[in-house]
Amino acid sequence: MSLFALRKNLRIYFKLQLMQIRSTVEYAADFWIGIVGAMMLQASGLVFIIALFGQVDQIAGWSVWNIMLLYGLAMIPTGLRELFCDGFWTLRSKVNSGEFDRVLVRPISPALQSAGALSSIHGFGGVILGSTLIWLSLTRSDVALHWWTIPFLLLTITSGTVLVSAISMLINLTGFWEPSAQSALPTMLAQFIDFAKFPIDIYNNAIRTVITVLLPYAFISYYPALVLLNRNHDWQWLGYCTPLAAAWMVLVTKFVWSKALMRYQGVGH
Repeated sequence: MSLFALRKNLRIYFKLQLMQIRSTVEYAADFWIGIVGAMMLQASGLVFIIALFGQVDQIAGWSVWNIMLLYGLAMIPTGLRELFCDGFWTLRSKVNSGEFDRVLVRPISPALQSAGALSSIHGFGGVILGSTLIWLSLTRSDVALHWWTIPFLLLTITSGTVLVSAISMLINLTGFWEPSAQSALPTMLAQFIDFAKFPIDIYNNAIRTVITVLLPYAFISYYPALVLLNRNHDWQWLGYCTPLAAAWMVLVTKFVWSKALMRYQGVGH
């Protein structure tokens, strides 16, 4: 795809997404109920953390506010993915129903169409709560803030959003190989992001490998947090590698996507 075509596709994509968001905002009551509900759902995990730290002072050397930073760093990319790329979760139904045929004949990238097929307002709740947690954790943790803190956060969050969106697309591409209309596999794989809300030192080598290499969720929270908190850790340098991890997942997903398109045969085959 040429640079001009890419810009055109992205422009159309963001216009369609903004239209979906605007249509949702028109119903103010439903909009705010959805946001508050999403924040309450996300906050349920924080209740567990607060209760846990009522019994212990630290987890693997991480204080309660350090853990909150991990939560916030994981919430924002997830929320942005829900806002702009939640459509990947409709791929399986479109493939099984044959509706994916229409996606292929439209004059816009099938990948962008799939990403923008759905926009969830719940993402606003994740972004708001995640931003609040990051601000509180950085101001209440005993760390020095630098001129590069905000740019580093913005780069990490942007790259993290690309990363979780690529993973979301990748795990939903299983629908091109599985004949069933429903599958628990994508949901199960997506839940691995919860491991990134805690310091990965508490996990065994298998889980650390999965969330660092196979489904590299650790790059959206744990490794960047090592940099932000200036923790003296052997793997702290990986905190600067979130853009590289995101690029790697995009390349892997692009490769699998091309194989999925070749496998798709449409209705009646």
